[in-house]
Amino acid sequence: MRLRSAALALFALILSGTPAKADQVVFTTGSSGVDFAVSDDGGFYVSSSGIQMPDASSVVSGSSFALSAGGPGYSDAGIVLFFNGGLILGDLQSVTVVTDNPAQIAVNLWIDTNGDGRFFAFNGSGMLTSLDGDSYGSFGNTTEVTPASSIFMMGGGPATGDTLAELQANWGSSAAALWIGITNTNTSTAGVSSVTVDFTPEPAYWPPIGIGVFGLAAMIALRSIFGGRPGRASR
Repeated sequence: MRLRSAALALFALILSGTPAKADQVVFTTGSSGVDFAVSDDGGFYVSSSGIQMPDASSVVSGSSFALSAGGPGYSDAGIVLFFNGGLILGDLQSVTVVTDNPAQIAVNLWIDTNGDGRFFAFNGSGMLTSLDGDSYGSFGNTTEVTPASSIFMMGGGPATGDTLAELQANWGSSAAALWIGITNTNTSTAGVSSVTVDFTPEPAYWPPIGIGVFGLAAMIALRSIFGGRPGRASR
């Protein structure tokens, strides 16, 4: 009876320790602890210490990001959320962008395909210089991304999958970052007030708990087969 009670108690512990839902990061202009980059028609600059960048001052407008891209040639403006390198592709659950112009917003996914712990290459001034063996793809014009969302791989190293879920099946252990912005050959603007990212953290406690469960199961099975308590002769 004690053995059965212990098994039930451990099972309850497992249920209580299992993540009930994904963790969530809500990124705004006032957020801290998330490395990010901003771009405008003048270039692409990266920062890990907040948004106090002279080159990006035009992108920050009060409590939102004021994105603006315009012709005559190709141009874009956007925000990249690096999550300090801590977002694993396989853990990404959803992305929600709050904007005043959803018709202009696109969401891209960056993947650390070459596994060097960083995304693309930036020069000493923080300007993007090359893909550096990494990959990126686009979910297209959208403000909502889920595992079922279609993605089109656009450049860099090898990465395969027609949806986020399929991409995760192939590259789930890779670090990921998000680009949220506008791309247009004509003048376009959009204000982004927040980006909410849901992700599932890795349950590091599963291996030892799993071993405990199998051990208890084995003990219960042996008792059921031989009867009585270990070390006591049956009468």
